[in-house]
Amino acid sequence: MDANKPHQTTMTTARDATGPEEEAGKKAAAAQSANHLPEVRLVVLGWRWPGKSLTGNTIIGREEFRLERAAEFCVKRQTEVQGRQVVVVDTPGWFSAQDTPPSYKQELLRGASLSTPGPHAFLLVIPVGMFTEVDRARIEEHVSLFGEYVWKHTIVVFTWAEVLRTISIERYIRREGKELQWVLEKCKRRYFVINNCIFEEHPQVGRLMEKVEKMVAEEGGHYNQEEAKQEKKPLEENQNPARDMRELGARPKQNSGLGLSKAMEVEPLSTLNGPV
Repeated sequence: MDANKPHQTTMTTARDATGPEEEAGKKAAAAQSANHLPEVRLVVLGWRWPGKSLTGNTIIGREEFRLERAAEFCVKRQTEVQGRQVVVVDTPGWFSAQDTPPSYKQELLRGASLSTPGPHAFLLVIPVGMFTEVDRARIEEHVSLFGEYVWKHTIVVFTWAEVLRTISIERYIRREGKELQWVLEKCKRRYFVINNCIFEEHPQVGRLMEKVEKMVAEEGGHYNQEEAKQEKKPLEENQNPARDMRELGARPKQNSGLGLSKAMEVEPLSTLNGPV
């Protein structure tokens, strides 16, 4: 009996050593399961040409949002991702704060109402590249239409990150300075890097859904449009939809001015995203 005691002690110690790791794994799995939503409702925001509609197509897993011309109306599509029903609303992309007609802003706002009873997340699409004060101001002007409350439900989605190559997304964010930092601070530094060159079913979409679910758990639910109306700035008066459409049709097709001149060498996608 005495000869067996050291052996028993050794086995007990081994079990104790693996116990905390197993327990941590179980807790993580339980937390993820608790956050799981049967339906995830998303509204995609951004400029006309930074891959906004491409991001919607990547999430849906097929080409549903038109890329050949800038959408003038919200488009709603649905799919299933790892057991969740996922609703994606692609909104009209904006040019700049001073040029966006009031009727166009109204259509942008309609995106939230298409996600009844409210979006779980607004995905603010930003292409990797030079980010200026003009870009920051455009984001502030258009996102603020939904009220200050919207930032609690916003995740920045970086596109075109392939151009960074060996530059990490964290280093890119630091390098871009206070303008991009302002945007990230507004949404509590929630961001995700998506590769729109990978189509159809891919694990990155599941990881994005988990990030959305974690945010919903932290913020206590989805965006509530009625609450936001109390904070939202009123839109301009004297709207002229016919004039607005003429102005939109006359504008050249160009990006917000975000350049890629500072981009350098491809970080593996798995290392580009912040913690879920």
